[in-house]
Amino acid sequence: MPTRSKFGARAGAAAKAKAKQKGTEVLRDWLTLTWFTDSTPLLGLRRSVWNWLLLVATAATGYLSGATMPLLIAGLLLLGGAVTVGRAMRVMPARRRFVEGLVEDTRQVAGHPRSTTAVRVPASSRIKVSRWGAKNRPLVMDVTFAKTAPAAPPLARGLLEKALDQVPSPYTESGGGWVYSTNPKTGQLRAEAVPAGDERLYQQREIAYLRSKFTDWFKLTPKHLTDGMYDLQVTDWATREHPTEGPVPVPAAIAFAFGSHNVAAQDTRDGIERACDAEYLRGIEWIYTWSDGTLEITGVDPDSIGAKRKRSARWVADLIAGQAKAARTKDSATSRVTGWQEEVHGDPWVPIAFTADFGSGAFTTGRDQRAVENVIDDAMTASTAGVVWAYEWTVGATTTVEARAFPSNHIAALRKLELKRLRSVVEQKFGGRRSDVDVEVISWEPCDDEAPVALPAQVRVRFGALDVSKAETKDAFEQHYDGLYTACDWHYDWRSAEGLVNLTAVPRLANAIAFPENGTPLFEEMVEKFREGKIYIGPQKGGGEFYWDLNKCAHGLIGGRTGAGKSCSLDIILFLTLWCSDVAEIIVCDPKRTDFTWTPEFPSVIRFAAGALEIVDAVGYVRQEMDRRQTILNKRGVRNLRYLRKLYAEHPEFEAEDGPAPKRLILFFDELANFWMKSDNEDIEAQKVTARTQMEELGQLARALEINMILAAQKPDKDRMSTQLKEMCEFRLCVGPVNEYTSKQILDTNHGTRFPEEGTPKGRAWATTSELGFRVVQVPYLPNSTEDAPWPASVAPRPAHPITGSKDRLRELLATQGYQQVMVPNSDGGREPRWVLTDEPIASARQPVLRVRIDKAASVSAAGPLPAPAAPAAATVGIAPVSEDEDDWDDPW
Repeated sequence: MPTRSKFGARAGAAAKAKAKQKGTEVLRDWLTLTWFTDSTPLLGLRRSVWNWLLLVATAATGYLSGATMPLLIAGLLLLGGAVTVGRAMRVMPARRRFVEGLVEDTRQVAGHPRSTTAVRVPASSRIKVSRWGAKNRPLVMDVTFAKTAPAAPPLARGLLEKALDQVPSPYTESGGGWVYSTNPKTGQLRAEAVPAGDERLYQQREIAYLRSKFTDWFKLTPKHLTDGMYDLQVTDWATREHPTEGPVPVPAAIAFAFGSHNVAAQDTRDGIERACDAEYLRGIEWIYTWSDGTLEITGVDPDSIGAKRKRSARWVADLIAGQAKAARTKDSATSRVTGWQEEVHGDPWVPIAFTADFGSGAFTTGRDQRAVENVIDDAMTASTAGVVWAYEWTVGATTTVEARAFPSNHIAALRKLELKRLRSVVEQKFGGRRSDVDVEVISWEPCDDEAPVALPAQVRVRFGALDVSKAETKDAFEQHYDGLYTACDWHYDWRSAEGLVNLTAVPRLANAIAFPENGTPLFEEMVEKFREGKIYIGPQKGGGEFYWDLNKCAHGLIGGRTGAGKSCSLDIILFLTLWCSDVAEIIVCDPKRTDFTWTPEFPSVIRFAAGALEIVDAVGYVRQEMDRRQTILNKRGVRNLRYLRKLYAEHPEFEAEDGPAPKRLILFFDELANFWMKSDNEDIEAQKVTARTQMEELGQLARALEINMILAAQKPDKDRMSTQLKEMCEFRLCVGPVNEYTSKQILDTNHGTRFPEEGTPKGRAWATTSELGFRVVQVPYLPNSTEDAPWPASVAPRPAHPITGSKDRLRELLATQGYQQVMVPNSDGGREPRWVLTDEPIASARQPVLRVRIDKAASVSAAGPLPAPAAPAAATVGIAPVSEDEDDWDDPW
């Protein structure tokens, strides 16, 4: 066991070591405080400076005095040393205790580590006071904080600053305080005490307030604050007059870094901006600039252009948001002003273009979009008078609209107003709660920049839930839309399955046109079409030509007002049949014996009947011809003449046995009502009944046999034309304006009443088939003899040359085909022209002529001889002058 002397020795050694340590500490404190860190002011200078001055003065005095005052100098040095040592022994421990206490107070927010037996952490390594003031209070200190400390993130630095604000400074009693800055190199927080009135105190308070507000505006939680991506910096300051404190600094530019915080939604950003405007009032207007991860806020004068534009953009945003709220959209609406009015044109803060995004599933129908447009138009009128807003909607993942203002005389404004008008009139007629009708202009007609006019070129109308497969709906729409424009007509392309119609503007249907001259493309086309079984009626409203397809609609009914051009339409049918004599032949029945008595001149007219019995005989002949053709088809096992001709082409021996394939046979009947008029002769009436039955049979069975009936009647009522026979006439042509009764007799509808009584051009007609529906057509003018156009230039353009008459054309054609015109006796004792082939014997040429019947008294037997013409007549080739009937187009225009 150790002896008492050993214990005493150990205790003495420890005491010596402790004393040595204490002495070393005192010496270090004395040296540090006396000569370097004693910043306590004395007469305007730091104490350490005074110590150096006194030392230098004492040394200088001793040097100059030599050895005369050694004791005095030594005494002064000892006195100064005793004073400074005593001060160091009193001040330095107190300062260390102060720092240690401050470290302990800020340990939680600054993350100061604790000392352990293995590792000692001096307090001075965490908080270093570089300057001290009166009352041993710090003036400047640097605080080191851990990277994981709660106050480490820049936006959370206020936690540490708040703790340091409790530390008294030399200026505390006079209203001073602390200002803070971060050393960018070391990352330490520097706290500096400043007196009251220092503008940095105001700046510090503004920054602290902004930190708390940005935390609220961005809805940041303590967990968010631990992320170092959030930071707030005031990059510029301005001075504003405070009501009580005078001029004070206020932020002029703020930068807030939010990193990857989700503020992509426009409504989120808008909410932050509005909160800042409402809660941070500093007498200036805040302008916000968002970029990736950063919000920059700049303060401007409230009367500046930028401030007014911001308020205008906010007004537009409220307007758009109000529409979204009223429609209860599931997404919030956002907007952005993309264009401002130029200063030379007015106030530069007036918006002239903006975009809006209403989110998904919002305003997808045209009706809803137009409702939004109307509200915006009304709201914008007050601030943007004299301009018209045009809108471009896009419906996809989200519904967006681009709006732009144009001067009221700009073509874009005129087009917007025109589109609005179109939508309004279409919606009023065809819109409804369940049918969202939308009008879209695909393209516009070119216009003159000096006098712009908005005329659509292509339009698309979507009818929503409205069923547009019905002919009545289509007809009602076309009638309604046709009345909107006088500068053009419209071609309608119906897509019933898609519930829409595409409209294309086409030139207006001429008030009068001449029948095309021989050799022109249209003439060649109509001849080719006739050989295919299609009869040219005329150009149709909406573009293109109207052809009556005899293969689909075998029989037709033509009627209309006297003098409206009905006879001219019949002349065209007759002309095409006579022109294409190699594929068609015709039987003409003319009970009035007025308009078509000229037709027997031409070989294709195989019969001409005027009297009642002649007509009965002609109808009976057609009925027998139908039976004959059906017998041939049955014999050869084919369904129609087209297949029969193909069979003959493959087997010429069949044609040699049966004879040539029959041509198309047309039973042409003018003024059918005159034939049905009752007579006193019962035998004739009985034969008429037979003829009526035969015509009804023809209507049912003759299509495949290429036998067609063309019936003309002004008023085909049930007393003049049987209902069954009229129903078989699938093609109808009503020429000129008629009353409702006549229209329903001819067309079975009231279409004929749609032409005005005054101003309807001659030849204007309604044509209809079950396939094509109702079409407005203009029957071309084809005179019997060559003449000038009978209409004035004010009605329609006149052709440069006379219109070649139908007879002149046919006679010229026959002459070129080897025919010669001869004269034959008629029932009145006069002579009429006929055409025979000149390169064949007269006997062989008689057949087509002998089959023509002028009337019953003058009829010639098929086996009878043809009287030989006189020598001069036989030598005549070409056109012979004959009397012409006056056409109804010759009425005054």
